[in-house]
Amino acid sequence: MAVYLRKKTLSGGRKSYYLDIWHNEKRHYEFLKLYIVRAKTPIDKKSNEVVKELAENIRAKRELDLQASDHDYIPKFKRDTDFLAYFQAFKDSYKNKDVRLVIAALKYFTSFLIDNQIKYLPVKCLDEQLCKDFKNYLESKVHGETISNYFTKYRAAIQAAVREKLIQTDVSAGVKIVKSDGLKKDILNLDEIVLLSKARCGNDQVKRAFFFSLNTGLRFCDVKALAWKNIDNEKIRFTQAKTKNTSSASNLTIDLNQTVFNMIGNRGKPDEKVFQLPSSTACNKDLKNWVKTAKIEKHITWHCARHSIAVNLLDNGTDVKTVASVLGHSGLKHVDKYLRVIDERKKQAVNRLPEIEL
Repeated sequence: MAVYLRKKTLSGGRKSYYLDIWHNEKRHYEFLKLYIVRAKTPIDKKSNEVVKELAENIRAKRELDLQASDHDYIPKFKRDTDFLAYFQAFKDSYKNKDVRLVIAALKYFTSFLIDNQIKYLPVKCLDEQLCKDFKNYLESKVHGETISNYFTKYRAAIQAAVREKLIQTDVSAGVKIVKSDGLKKDILNLDEIVLLSKARCGNDQVKRAFFFSLNTGLRFCDVKALAWKNIDNEKIRFTQAKTKNTSSASNLTIDLNQTVFNMIGNRGKPDEKVFQLPSSTACNKDLKNWVKTAKIEKHITWHCARHSIAVNLLDNGTDVKTVASVLGHSGLKHVDKYLRVIDERKKQAVNRLPEIEL
């Protein structure tokens, strides 16, 4: 632990004092907005001495604050950290493959602050009400599971701030996101899948990769990361990015049929990617245009492929346990939403039968 008083040279010959703070193997800077000038007169010299003394006093106080923080006291300079800047740093250091969710959550949180005319949000001002307001903002902008996905990443940034002792508690803990039991995303039935296969797609790699997902249930992040070394003896063996280190079913083995082999083409080097895909946004844009070309009036994203294979397998008599295994779920509860789709289809089919009066 150490706090050093340093100077930064500015234009015009002035110098600005700032603190170089080292604590718990992390480095922080605090700019004091205290300046000294070139001493041309005795008054300038005296003024510089007063400013330096003030800066030294602040440095000493920060050092005491740090010592206090080791006893669960959060020093002022940490409590004044701009949470938006911290959220940005959290995004920049995020290593998991679902970073696009963090990027989106940060984007919506930034818009939320702008709409509420909040230019600076110190972490000490984070509270449950602000978290509720952000949740309501998300509900007005996005739909379905997206609300939960974005808020979860926002909450993860807050929890990281707690771990770094910027704030004492997770102020978002009391904000609940109620997930719908139903399946909100559209699915492709078998007839629509045939229509897609005959329609032109602007990117052949996107077309092949999406059909690969339709036949395996793989998520976009896993398809994009899939290398030839993961395919051996008509099987795929890999670790799911989303459930890595969190699920007993994260290590997945999938049998490949001939249709899938037709999608992947000639084998490449072990570390080469099976599909050369652009970003998730670009892929979904190509997918949107492709679906429109096929004259399918549904909102289809890449994740719809995963939902589609589940519903189509259940629709064709596959048992629930097998479907859960194909999708890489450790239990059966995640398959319930697909079963409800099947039940709803049966209900609609019965309701379409003509009324007969005897």
